[in-house]
Amino acid sequence: EALLGFSASLFNPFLLPQVLPSEPVEGFMIPFEETRPLQGTIKLRDVVSRFFNDAVVPIVDEWGSCTGLLHREDCNQLDAPLSTMMRSPPPSVSASTSVGHVIDLILEKRYPMVIIVNCTDVFATTYGCRAIGVFTLVQLNRLIKPVSEEKRDRPFTLQKMIT
Repeated sequence: EALLGFSASLFNPFLLPQVLPSEPVEGFMIPFEETRPLQGTIKLRDVVSRFFNDAVVPIVDEWGSCTGLLHREDCNQLDAPLSTMMRSPPPSVSASTSVGHVIDLILEKRYPMVIIVNCTDVFATTYGCRAIGVFTLVQLNRLIKPVSEEKRDRPFTLQKMIT
């Protein structure tokens, strides 16, 4: 409902006015470097304060490839390397995937973060894919706008066409 802009709902829908569900997610993603990913070999003790602000952080290997996501609730061993606590593999989609599909993944699977990758090989194996950005639940929440009272009071045009 929110993506399609339905305004006649019992559930007080929200709109994503600046988003067309068919647009590529690449136009809405946060660049991967801005997430400040952490090396998997670092011990939690050295970066524990990072998880006071960020609920989930991408983890990279020595080559800079995203190998997983570390969630705040999984941080339970101060002397352990981050890679031992991360969830792997991270949920990922190609840069050409529609933003509507990514939003569906976030809402249905309850992913707090989806990694956006650019694949350079024909078979799109994980070895040929490089993280170029992320799309997060926080981002989605920023895009959502409540339906105005004025719009909610007007009849939905599709209903007029059906009746």
